[in-house]
Amino acid sequence: MIRRWVNKKNIVELAKYAGLVFCFVAIETIFRVQPEIRTKWVSPWDEVPIVYDILWAAIMVSVLQMIPIKKIRGGVYLFLHLFLCVFMLSEYIYCRIFGRIYGIRTLQYAGEAHDFGGIVWSYFDSATWLIVGAFLFIGAIGYFLITRAELNVLYWKSAVLRGVFVIAGCSGCMLVLPHLFLTSESAEQGGMTYVFKKTIYKEWIDNKRAVGMFGAYEFLTRDAYLLCNKKPVSEEDRAAVSTFFQNRDRTENDMTGVLEGKNLILVLMESIDDWLINEKTTPTMCRMMEEGINFTNMYTPIFGGAGTLNSEFCSYTGITAPANGIPLVNYTNNEYSYSLPRLFGQDGYTSKAFHYNVGSYYNRQNIHNAVGFEKYISYLDYEEDLAAQQDSTLTRNAEIYQEFTEKVPFFHFVITFSAHSTMVGSPEPYSYKDEAIKLYPEYKGMYASEEMDAISAKARLTDDMFSELLVRLEEDGLLEDTVIIAYGDHYNYTIVDQEYLKELSDAENVYELSKTPFFIWAEGIEPQEISKVVNTTDMYPTICNLFSLDNHGYFTGNDVFDPDYEGYAYWQDGSWIRSDGAYYSESGEVKGTMSNDEMKEMREMISEKLKVNQLILETDYFRQQ
Repeated sequence: MIRRWVNKKNIVELAKYAGLVFCFVAIETIFRVQPEIRTKWVSPWDEVPIVYDILWAAIMVSVLQMIPIKKIRGGVYLFLHLFLCVFMLSEYIYCRIFGRIYGIRTLQYAGEAHDFGGIVWSYFDSATWLIVGAFLFIGAIGYFLITRAELNVLYWKSAVLRGVFVIAGCSGCMLVLPHLFLTSESAEQGGMTYVFKKTIYKEWIDNKRAVGMFGAYEFLTRDAYLLCNKKPVSEEDRAAVSTFFQNRDRTENDMTGVLEGKNLILVLMESIDDWLINEKTTPTMCRMMEEGINFTNMYTPIFGGAGTLNSEFCSYTGITAPANGIPLVNYTNNEYSYSLPRLFGQDGYTSKAFHYNVGSYYNRQNIHNAVGFEKYISYLDYEEDLAAQQDSTLTRNAEIYQEFTEKVPFFHFVITFSAHSTMVGSPEPYSYKDEAIKLYPEYKGMYASEEMDAISAKARLTDDMFSELLVRLEEDGLLEDTVIIAYGDHYNYTIVDQEYLKELSDAENVYELSKTPFFIWAEGIEPQEISKVVNTTDMYPTICNLFSLDNHGYFTGNDVFDPDYEGYAYWQDGSWIRSDGAYYSESGEVKGTMSNDEMKEMREMISEKLKVNQLILETDYFRQQ
């Protein structure tokens, strides 16, 4: 029997089989060893992702070999290889832009991706083309092998053998390997629990580490499994949220109710980064910051798959987008009885949302309706595209401004657009870069980058909106009773030259880059400069305190004016920044002189907030409150 099996033909066929397995392992390894993909916490040559890669590769090859017709087998292989390569290449570019890995759930935002087509192409540098070339070369080798391999080992028994291997391999990947690799925690004691394989595998809320720890194939498979096998909500989940909120009662301080009864305009400033705030680029904003309350250490971490949508949703609900990447559109049927539109509505306020883009973009119209806004107003319904892209459309278009001021008191939410997107490579007319430079030619050559020149001119258009809004409100006798709160949605992550961006922002990494503007302006308010580190989740309780809105303590952030709140910002990967130090999960760097107990306290607090935030959405917690 052995003599029949050990012959030249069978050895060659086994070599082809091994070669095909190597092809699948090779493209995954090339992807995973890229500097943008790998993390400090796991070596690219760690045995866990390698074993997973080999097993999943062997399973894919075994399934392909069951196809008897060579041409069909070759076609299926090419389709599978192309799918995997496109997935890995898109993840590579996505990670270079956002510093994160997207999950299957995030693909619900794919319809909005066309707006960034030019930006994506700008990332096709020599490194990217080398990856593409390697994928094509490996694909050609695989196609050659798959169309010539017969695998007649054991003759008629080979089909049965392959079928058994596929079943056993899948079972091993899903059941045996997690048990072998993830049960022991002896080596994990005393460290950052959030980064360990068992935690990542169980919680599945850090996609980048999941890829590094388990490989792209296991990531894809488990992500799909969790998507299709959503665990039911339990009473224990709801109890965990209730326990968290028991200690979140609103406390009064010197700023409680100082703005009660006034109109509020909440402005999310698209792509207005901290380095853009200067007398030449944004003179009106600078004046409003000097006359109002200016928060100099505001951070806007990105949660989920859409930075802008996360920041806006968080500001009026106090809840971040899910860290596991589930789009907020999945939660539009939830009850948000304590959102700002609902709370202001209880006091007789009217509330509307104003933005350039159509309501279907990011499903904003439905989300805004779910949280209680009475109406979503798109400038495109009133103006031609190029004109509508100017933020001053809010005040220049008579019909839109009529919607804005026809009823008081009001709480209106304005999403700016002029500074949206990078300039180089962006599709026209979407980026508006040429029009902005024509209006403000003095910004051309202002920086050693065409991108920075154009984004500055576009930021000036946003500043013009504030200038014209102040004038119109004063002419209409509304300025004295109106508060403007403005904040950035995220740092300029779409700018290609990230090193120059770090230089302008005086930042060392992506976490420090996340510092953005945040100010409160009202006539007669006492000017203040708040240097306390704050984050997006703090906006909601702070606004509730200023306007005396009773939210029953249903928030995850903190009132900025609470004297007991020392201030911090945190990210979904467990990183955090506060005034006396920082922890950067990506590199493992620790700044400051914090004790082990302080580090542990921050770690546990962040883990709890991430979990509670997730459960609030998953349990639809406020529906039964």
